[in-house]
Amino acid sequence: MDPEGFEPSASALQVLKGTREEYRLKDGEIQEYFEYRKSKVKSDKTLYWIEKSIRELMNHTKGKINRKTLIKFQNWFKSKYGYQSQCKFHDNTKNLLEWLYKKTGDTFFRDLQDVLERPTRDSKKLNEILVREADIKNVIKATWRIKIPKEYRIKYVAAILFAAYTGQRPDATISKLTYNDFKDALSRKPPIIYIPEEKDKERFPHWVPIHPVVAKWLKKALELHKQGHKDDDEIVFTYYAIKKVFDKINVKAIHTGRKITYSHLRKFFEQMCNNVLVVNVDGRTVPAVHPGLRDYIMSHNTGSLDVQSYDGKLPSEIYEQYMAAWKDVNLVPPNLKKVIK
Repeated sequence: MDPEGFEPSASALQVLKGTREEYRLKDGEIQEYFEYRKSKVKSDKTLYWIEKSIRELMNHTKGKINRKTLIKFQNWFKSKYGYQSQCKFHDNTKNLLEWLYKKTGDTFFRDLQDVLERPTRDSKKLNEILVREADIKNVIKATWRIKIPKEYRIKYVAAILFAAYTGQRPDATISKLTYNDFKDALSRKPPIIYIPEEKDKERFPHWVPIHPVVAKWLKKALELHKQGHKDDDEIVFTYYAIKKVFDKINVKAIHTGRKITYSHLRKFFEQMCNNVLVVNVDGRTVPAVHPGLRDYIMSHNTGSLDVQSYDGKLPSEIYEQYMAAWKDVNLVPPNLKKVIK
């Protein structure tokens, strides 16, 4: 009996203990959820998949959410769609359940998430895009050997380092960043660059930490850039100039023999976060970079609640968590470490 004389009903006790077996989703709740996600997401493509996933969920479950209906729904989208689309159904369904948990406090919705299995690729072929630290160093060494003025080589190496350490899209983002963008970034403490929505493919504004190794090369590249340009709003690293460098050096990846392209630097960042920079937790090896932070910096999967949770953090917090994993990474070849003092 409650101190005030109130005794909860059996159904109320079930909710408190998280022993509910089924939940009926109402149209009003779905609309509320859509409004919530729309307030956080600006990409039309992401919003399309959020609505499609939840509409299909409602269609296949008739609004009755339990383990059995979720398993049937999961079996349906896995049999009908390919890997990328399966991931969208999986993530959006899981995000809905997490939202319901936060809204109600009922652990039933977190327990249900165990039903959802992360989709896996059918292909068992060697990953055709596999880039590691030695590959990036080889790219930089080859770039430095190009017979062009030193100031251009410094600029190209700075571009390679920035892309490799941040995972930004070469054409959609890096090719839109100006002298002022980088100058402002380096003046911040800690150094971190702001990517506004108009310079992001997903229209997702976010902060991107600048590693100390990158900061040194960027500072010198900006000095050289400024000498030949008067407009502070001019682009520093044009996409086709850097792409042409990769075509010229024609460096092959060590593990796959595949030619490394400018766009592969984004994949390198992702693979470092997923597979290389790891820590041991309770006997398990897990990524040192939280998936939400990785996707936030890359502006990837921006509709997920994991990414949205980083959207509210201070730039200094983003930088601190990034550096906790990346602090010891130095992609500059030994023979070039004294080029920039």
